[in-house]
Amino acid sequence: MNIILLITAYFFMEFVAWFSHKYVMHGFLWSWHKDHHINDHRNRNEEPVAKSRFEKNDLFFLIYALPAIALLIAGFVLKASEMVYLGIGITLYGFTYFSIHDVIIHQRLKIPFLQKKHGFYLKAVVKAHRAHHHPNTAKDFKNYGLLVFPLRFFQN
Repeated sequence: MNIILLITAYFFMEFVAWFSHKYVMHGFLWSWHKDHHINDHRNRNEEPVAKSRFEKNDLFFLIYALPAIALLIAGFVLKASEMVYLGIGITLYGFTYFSIHDVIIHQRLKIPFLQKKHGFYLKAVVKAHRAHHHPNTAKDFKNYGLLVFPLRFFQN
């Protein structure tokens, strides 16, 4: 049962990421997320907003980590394994998100073996995310998911 909770929490976090990206990051907390989009244009020889390696957008990682931390602490203190496994599921999603988004896509942390060629799925993930940052159409910009995205990004 605990493994099912872990897997459920992990996949539910993709919905949380999509929802918060669309309605929070591109909504009332755009002021935090904006520098992430602007800094992504460094490749176009534009001046980055942030002078350091950190962006205001990084504050979202802290916010999204809080429920996992609370569940893990409460689960261990109360000896409630269900809470621990939910916290682990959220944490694993956060690690996946960081690895794909910050390391593979934006290359904010250089890890050589993760910078190499990727498989079919990861190529589509990168293509979908880049379309959101550098849209050719309005449909491209409206892609808010990371791991789940329109099938058209699987095409060459």
